[in-house]
Amino acid sequence: MRRPTFLALGLACCLTGLSSLSLQGQLFDSMHAEQNAVKFSPAETAVLDRLKSLQTLPSGSWRFHEGDVPHGELPSLDDSSWQEVQPKSEAGKEAVWYRRTVEIPKTLHGYDLTGAEVSFRFRANANGPMPEIIYFNGRRVALGDDLEQVQLFSDAKPGEKVLVAVKLLPTVDVKRFDGVDMKISFTAKRPNPEDLRTEFVSAGAMVPSLAPGSEADRKILTKAVGEVDLKALDAANQAKFDASLRQAQTTLSALRPLLQTATFHLTGNSHIDAAWLWPWEETVDTVKRTFGSAVQLMSEYPTYTYTQSAAVYSQWMADKYPDLNRQIAERVKEGRWELVGGMWLEPDLNMPDGESLVRQILIGQETFQKLYGKTTRIGWNPDSFGYNWQLPQIYKRSGIDYFVTQKMHWNDTNQLPLKLFWWESPDGSKVLAYFPHDYANNNLDPTRLSRDMASARDFATGLPSMLDLYGVGDHGGGPTRTMLDEGLHWMEKDKVIPHEEFGTAQPYFTQVEGELNPTSPTWDYKTLAAGDTKLPAPPTGEITVPTWKDELYFEYHRGVFTTQADHKRNMRNSEEWVLDAEKYASLAWLDGQKYPADEISDAWKHVLFNQFHDLAAGSGIGIIYKEAQKDYNQVRWATNEVSTKALDTLTAQVDTRAHSGVPVVVFNSLGWQRGGLTEVSVQLPTSGAEGVTLLDEKNHVVPSQVLSSDPKTNTYKLLFQLNDVPSLGYVVLHAEAGKKDFRTDLKSSDTTIENDNLRVVVDPQTGCITSLFDKKTNFETIAKDGCGNELQTFKDTPKDYDAWNVDPGTYDVAPTLLHSVDSVKLVEQGPLRSVIRVARTWQSSKFTQDITLYAGADHAIVSNDIDWHETHVLLKASFPLAASSDHATFEIPYGTIDRPTTRNNSFEKAKFEVPAMRWADLGDGQHGFSLLNNSKYGYDAVDNLLRLTLLRSPTWPDPDADREEHHFSYALYPHGGDWKQALTVRHGYEFNYDLKAMQVQAHSGEMKPEHSFASIDKDNVVLTALKKTESGDGLIVRFYEWAGKGGDVTLTVPPGATSATLVNLMEKPEGEPIAVSGDKVTVPVTPFEIQTVQINYKPAPAM
Repeated sequence: MRRPTFLALGLACCLTGLSSLSLQGQLFDSMHAEQNAVKFSPAETAVLDRLKSLQTLPSGSWRFHEGDVPHGELPSLDDSSWQEVQPKSEAGKEAVWYRRTVEIPKTLHGYDLTGAEVSFRFRANANGPMPEIIYFNGRRVALGDDLEQVQLFSDAKPGEKVLVAVKLLPTVDVKRFDGVDMKISFTAKRPNPEDLRTEFVSAGAMVPSLAPGSEADRKILTKAVGEVDLKALDAANQAKFDASLRQAQTTLSALRPLLQTATFHLTGNSHIDAAWLWPWEETVDTVKRTFGSAVQLMSEYPTYTYTQSAAVYSQWMADKYPDLNRQIAERVKEGRWELVGGMWLEPDLNMPDGESLVRQILIGQETFQKLYGKTTRIGWNPDSFGYNWQLPQIYKRSGIDYFVTQKMHWNDTNQLPLKLFWWESPDGSKVLAYFPHDYANNNLDPTRLSRDMASARDFATGLPSMLDLYGVGDHGGGPTRTMLDEGLHWMEKDKVIPHEEFGTAQPYFTQVEGELNPTSPTWDYKTLAAGDTKLPAPPTGEITVPTWKDELYFEYHRGVFTTQADHKRNMRNSEEWVLDAEKYASLAWLDGQKYPADEISDAWKHVLFNQFHDLAAGSGIGIIYKEAQKDYNQVRWATNEVSTKALDTLTAQVDTRAHSGVPVVVFNSLGWQRGGLTEVSVQLPTSGAEGVTLLDEKNHVVPSQVLSSDPKTNTYKLLFQLNDVPSLGYVVLHAEAGKKDFRTDLKSSDTTIENDNLRVVVDPQTGCITSLFDKKTNFETIAKDGCGNELQTFKDTPKDYDAWNVDPGTYDVAPTLLHSVDSVKLVEQGPLRSVIRVARTWQSSKFTQDITLYAGADHAIVSNDIDWHETHVLLKASFPLAASSDHATFEIPYGTIDRPTTRNNSFEKAKFEVPAMRWADLGDGQHGFSLLNNSKYGYDAVDNLLRLTLLRSPTWPDPDADREEHHFSYALYPHGGDWKQALTVRHGYEFNYDLKAMQVQAHSGEMKPEHSFASIDKDNVVLTALKKTESGDGLIVRFYEWAGKGGDVTLTVPPGATSATLVNLMEKPEGEPIAVSGDKVTVPVTPFEIQTVQINYKPAPAM
C-alpha cells in the first residue's frame, strides 16, 4: 500500500513514492529518539549541515510538458516553451516529459567535485507503478519502474554538462514529481564528508542509549565534530579540509567499540500486493521479476539473504516458472531464502472467519512443505489493517511462534509504545511480536537505523539488536544493488557505527527470545490510557519487554470494514458454502463416498485469495472485484456440487417413507440443535390448490405457508418453521396436498407486528421503529422517544485514502436523518410471516426496508434493498437503547471482545468505528440488544447508541465503488440478561447459516427419519469445522469456548471411531490418545480455547 499523505502529529508534509513508508510512525520514532539523542550545539549543527550540503547536487527546476512528445529526448528539441516546474508539482495520468541540463559546478559549497561520480535517480509517485524512461544526451539509459540509481557522471569535471530527459508513461492516478537525487560519491583517496556526517549523527543517536550519562563518550563526539575545518572549506583549501576530516574520523573511532555492541540485523524482503491497483495476473509477472532479481543478486552477493511470505506466490512460480522455482528451492536449502508468513497470502485479519485464518495457515504451510520441504515459525502480515485478539492463539496452535507487522506505526491518533513484545490471546497463548520500522525501507542509512534502534531500546529495554526490513515493496521489486552496496559499504571494518549484518528473520528471533527477562508487565489499552507503561530495568544481558493482552486496533483505515459491500457479502457467503460442503462431504466419506479433496481445496484457495487485505478492504481498482466475482461464482457452483452429491449419499441411507405426500429432508450444518425458518420447493402428485401441508415424523403439522405455486406442474414454494433440527443432522418431513390449520402467534396491523415474544411498532411518518418491546422480560428496548433503525448519512470525505478511511471527527458532525418516507405499509400478513415495508427516496438513492417478524421468533429482521448512487456519503442504521453500559461486545474470529462506549481518553476516542463479524451487543446485564448482520463488518457504539455501517461511496481507487443495488439483512435481537445468557453467539451463526431443505424420493433406509451425526454437550462452545483429515482416515472436529468457562466437553461423533487425539490447527498430534466410548469422546477445554480433535476410523472407508 502507498504511504499516507499527512502526518498525524499536527505536522504537514508532502510524501512521495509507492513504498508504504509509515511516516506517522517514523515521525514518532524519530521524535522519540531525538528526545534522548545528543543535542548538538549551534556550531556543531552548522558542521553537520555543511557536510550534508556536499552530498548531492541541487534538484533545481525542470522543463515540463504534459502529454507525449515525439523524440522528447533529443538534445536538438526546443523546449523553451515548456512550463518550468519545481519538485512537488503534479501532472496528469497520461505520458509526460521532464528535461533539464545538469552541469558540474566549479565547487559545491566550497568543495571541489573534480573526479567525483554522480548518480541520478528521478523520483515520482502515482500511487501505483511508475514506469519511466531516462535519457542522457538523447541516449536511453534506463527503462522500468522503481528504477535504481543511474550513473550520470563517472569522472566529473567542472563545466561538464548532460541533458537529462525523463518520460513518465501513463499511470492509474495523477502523477507527482518529487524531485531528483543526484548523489555525489568520492574516490577512496579522499575522505568522504557524507560518511563522516552519517557517523556523527548515528553516534549522537546511539551513545546516550548505549551509555546513558557518559560524559567521556559525549566529549569524544564533541571533539570529533569540532575538528572539521569549515574555514579551510570556505578558503577552498581542499587539502586542509580533507586532513581535518581524517583527523575527525580518527578521533571518532574511539567510539567504535561502544557502538559495535549494538547490531542492525538487515533482512531483505519485498511486500507484494496480490491485487490492488492492478489485477492479479499482473502480480504473477511482478512475482517472477522480484523472485528472479533476488536469485540473481544472491549469485552476486554471497552474504545477501531474502525473506518472502505468501505461499501462493511460490505456487505460481512452481506452476509457471519451474526453473526459477528450482533455483529458489536451492536457496531455501542453503538457508538464504527464508519462507515466512505461513499463509496462502497476507489476508485481512479482522473480517475473515476464524476457520478461514486457520486454512490460510494450513494450506500455506502445506504448500511450503510440498515445494521446499520446510515450513515457517514466523507469522508475517506487515500491511493488514488491524489484528484480532485471537491471532496469537491461532498462530501458536499452528506452530508459529513469532509475528511481524509494521502497520500499527500508521496510527493517526496514538502510537503504541511497543517494539518487541509478547502478544497474548484471551486463552493465554503468546507469540513474540515485533514492529519493524517499515517493510519497504529503500535505504540502509545508518542515521535512520540508529534513530530507529535508539527508539526501539526505549520500548524494549536492553535490546541489543534490531531487525530492519529493506527492499522495494507493494508492486514488488525487493532489495536492489544500490541497497546491497550501501549495506556492504557500512559493514567495512573502519566504519564508526553499530554492527551491521545481512540475515534472515528467524536467527534474529531465536537470539532475542533467548535473552528475554522472564519478568514482563502486562499492558492493554486501559493500561496505556492510565499511563502505566514503565518497564523495569533488566538484569545485565537480558531484555525486558511488555506483554500486550488486547487486540491491535488500527487507528487509521476504518472505512475498510464497509467499502465494496458486494465483495464483503461474497466473503461471508463463500465461507459458509465451503464449510458446509466440507462437513457434508466428510460425513458422506464415512458412508463410502470418495472425498472430494481437490474440489474443496480449490474452493478454499479461491476463498482465501479474495481475503487478501486490499481485496477484503475494498481498497482496490474495480477490475479486481469483477475478477473476484468470477471466483465466487466458481466457489458457489463447486461447493453446491460437492454438497449436493454428499447429501444425496446421506439421504440415500435414510428411511424417507411416509403414509402420504412427498418426503422433504431438512439439514442443519451447525453443531447444536436449532430451529428456524427456511424454504423448499416441492412437486406434489396432486394439486395443492386447496393448500399444502407439511407434517413431521409423528404426523404433527409443521407451520408453513405457500409463497408461490405453478399449478401446471403442481410445484409449490413453501416457507416453513421448525423448532428442533438435530445438531449437524437432519429431520424428514412430508408435504401433501390439503390445508391443515395450526396455531400462529402473529398479529399485525398497518404499523405494528407482534408475536408472543416481540412487538415491533413503526412510525408511519418517519419509518422509525419506535418500539421494540421484549414480551419475555416486559422491557422496551428502544430508548424513550428514540428512533430505532434510523438511517443516518454522514459526509465522508477523508483527507487521504478515500476507499480506506473514515476520518476522526466524521461522526462528531450531526448526521442527516432519513425521516422522510415514500410509504409505510403492511405488505405481507401470513401465518408465519408479517412484513411492514418502509420505502424512501433520498437524493439519488432509493431504499426499501422490509421489517419482518416470524411466528414464534425472538428477533425481527430488517431486509434491505438499496439502490445506492451517492458520492462521499456514509450510511448507518442507528439504534438508541434503553439499556447500556460503558462497553459493548463484538464478535471476532473464534471469540468476542469488549470495547468502550465511553470517550474518556484518546484511545477510546480513536475507536469510533470498529470491526465485528456477525454481531455486536450492548446492554446493562439485565437487558440487552444484539444487532446481528449477514454481510457487514463495521459498527460503532457510543453511550447508549449502537450503529451498523451499511454503505460508503468513495471515488478512489474505484470511482464507481458501491454505486449499485445492494441486498442485505440485519436482525434485531432484544434479550434478558447479558449476551452470554442470551446465547447471542448461536443466534449470530443461525442468522448466517440457513437450514437446507430438499425434496427427495421415498425409500427405505437404515437411518432414522431424524438423526444427529455430531454434537457437543455444552452451549458455551461452538463447533466450527468437521472435515476429513488432510492425511489418513479420520475426522477433524474443531470448536472454541466463548464464555470463559473451562471444563470437560463431550462430543458425540459418527459411529465406528476407534480412537481420538488432540491435535493442533495443523492437525499435528498434541498429547496422548483419548479414549472413545461408543460414539462419545470427552476432551478438556480451557476458557477461550480453540480445541481440535482428530477422530480416527478403521478400516478406511471405501474410496
